[in-house]
Amino acid sequence: MLIAAAIAAISSQLAVRSYAGLFKIDFGQLENERIPVDADGNPTGDAPAALTNWNVIPTWTFADPNALVVAGSASLSGTANAAGTEVTWKLTDFSSSGNNNVTLTIKDNEGLTMQNSFAVPTGMTANNPTKEGQDVVYDGIVVPHVVKDDYLYRAPCPAGSEMLFRIANLAPGTYNVTVFMGRTTDNDGQFGKIWVDDINGAKEPATQNTGDFGSKNHDTGVVYPGGIPQTVTVTIKAGDYLWYGYMEDSTGGISGMIINPVTNTPPPPPASSTGLFKIDFGQLENERVPVDADQNPTGDAPATLTDWNVIPTWTFTDPAANVTAGSASVTGTANAAGTEVTWKLSDFSKSGNDNVTLTISDNAALNAANSIGDAGGMTANNPTKEGLDVVYDGVLVPHVVKDDYLYRAPCPAGSEMLFRFANIKPGKYNVTVFMGRTTDGDGQFGKVWVDDVNGKNEPATENTGDFGSRDRVAPAGIPQGVPRTVTVDIKAGDYLWYGYMEDSTGGISGMIIRGIVGGSASSVQLVASATVNGTYAAASDAKIDSASKSITVPATGSARFFRVQGSTKITSTSVSNGVLTIKYQ
Repeated sequence: MLIAAAIAAISSQLAVRSYAGLFKIDFGQLENERIPVDADGNPTGDAPAALTNWNVIPTWTFADPNALVVAGSASLSGTANAAGTEVTWKLTDFSSSGNNNVTLTIKDNEGLTMQNSFAVPTGMTANNPTKEGQDVVYDGIVVPHVVKDDYLYRAPCPAGSEMLFRIANLAPGTYNVTVFMGRTTDNDGQFGKIWVDDINGAKEPATQNTGDFGSKNHDTGVVYPGGIPQTVTVTIKAGDYLWYGYMEDSTGGISGMIINPVTNTPPPPPASSTGLFKIDFGQLENERVPVDADQNPTGDAPATLTDWNVIPTWTFTDPAANVTAGSASVTGTANAAGTEVTWKLSDFSKSGNDNVTLTISDNAALNAANSIGDAGGMTANNPTKEGLDVVYDGVLVPHVVKDDYLYRAPCPAGSEMLFRFANIKPGKYNVTVFMGRTTDGDGQFGKVWVDDVNGKNEPATENTGDFGSRDRVAPAGIPQGVPRTVTVDIKAGDYLWYGYMEDSTGGISGMIIRGIVGGSASSVQLVASATVNGTYAAASDAKIDSASKSITVPATGSARFFRVQGSTKITSTSVSNGVLTIKYQ
């Protein structure tokens, strides 16, 4: 009897929970409808699936607001007034509150146009000059890259002109109004005005009050692929209107707006993917009980993480001293010599790769070469607490994961801790490292490589880039963080290594090891066992043709059970002339 089963492929789906009074507006339709093409402009796939939980405002004109509304898309149809001076769209409340009479009306600031002899606008036009492709979380709401990576601007777009956005019929309450723009090549920033007023909007602020929400520091030139959203909190009373002044500066525009009650809690994590390992270094934020100014508890610690492995403060002599019962902290085991500690990791996917371990040791050779004292272990710290949930490489990272970290104890600059990951299945993986601390003045760097159990092929210098959450040139903190990803190919018997480079400030908050499609041919493997529940090992007589995506193996007289590792799925199996052929994706 022959059985062939495919291991499910990576699928980082972002799950979003809706809340009362939640309005999510995507300005610009281009990325929602963009068909991927190759270098010659030939289509290579379909456009993204239509958004179901964002209202999209596409390119529009006062003369024909719906000329660019594609049937079946998430784009809304607008209605122009009789004078052709404003357009109104009905917005969806993406919550259970049923506040379904909210509208958005956009018009020109006619007084400003007349005063400065600006050309009268025809409407607003979509643009998408940069396409970072990163999903993010703003104010606890998952923002897909198709929302972030395009925007609307005034047409025409003379600097100093303005479009007025009036949002009517919001239920009374306090809201966070978040604006953002994904373009990373805007050299003069993006600013706007948010206020509450009557239907006329005459109380518009004299100057911007959002701060710069462009995705580039226009003083230093540093770009932020994760964006720099800005949030203004407002209180709406019965009969009030929410206003937004879109300030045109001839570059960039507005990608989106989230109107979100301040009582909301963050959304749940996204669905797990094949070969997904999520490691939170530092337990402090997971277990921190909130207190008032007098240090009296004001509530409970956060709910226990269920889909991250937490490595708490640890020592070689007692790795489990800081493991709190019932928490997400993993218990480590020291070796007999007390020179390394090993933790068993969970695979937060359906691949069942449950024998993966993380072993941390001190770089003793480096210590000896530089007269550095031996490490006692690693210690948690959390000097800044931004409280922002983010998305790194398609994986939701709660703020309790991002806002603390581990560092070497003691922590002399130039020392190093070695992280060795064993038993990861063959394939291609993104390895993402991050640190949430926004006050690290010298950055955070590390080394990621694949090697044997000894790790002697360690790179001579860092290869992650700076993953600290601070623009060291400006200087300015980056609350969303600056994660760095290194892609590696792991073959059978390989170990994944990470060199933690101590610099006396900061540390590592977390690591995501995520299997991805498109690895080398060695990432697809046929494994076999004599019994269905037995030990599976590589089928040495199998031939893998990565070009045709097929595997052939002799159909021997003895029963063998097969599994295909590293593929999306099996498309067909057949037996001919004593050979089993397996087709896979």
